[in-house]
Amino acid sequence: MNAPDRFELFILPDGVKKISYVPDPNVDKAATFTIEKEDHTIGNLIRYQLLKENQVTFAGYKMPHPLEHHVTVKVQTVKETAPETMMAKALNDLIGLTGHLRQKFVEELAKAKAASISGDTLLIPEHDSLHHPHHPQQTMPPTLSAPSNVGGGAVANLQQHVDMDF
Repeated sequence: MNAPDRFELFILPDGVKKISYVPDPNVDKAATFTIEKEDHTIGNLIRYQLLKENQVTFAGYKMPHPLEHHVTVKVQTVKETAPETMMAKALNDLIGLTGHLRQKFVEELAKAKAASISGDTLLIPEHDSLHHPHHPQQTMPPTLSAPSNVGGGAVANLQQHVDMDF
């Protein structure tokens, strides 16, 4: 069959850097970042986060080909700021946002667990985005529980930083 091995889509081979950086020789304060084994999801997230910054004058991404599993992100910044500085900031901001999202998920999961223990029935309102006409509303309490090592403090203390080893 012509389909590539699924693991080739996301497993980084030995000796390959996850992210590489090439300054643009023709445009001052511009660079191209190549992120291996990623797709439109991360490309669009990074582009959006970069464009929220006043120091970024241009940010765009592309996937060169659907069968090539990398994304290129082009960044141009104002004269006082290096593109790699803004890329690091955007990635760190996204890490913070995903940490916040995880924290909120764990909190809601704990509420659902508490509701199931107390015997309350959870209903999904019809206006909820999860409601689908072919699936009946959920009337049974969920059986999921938060991992024992995860709590508000563990997530709140999450201090990850991107290693920009170019």
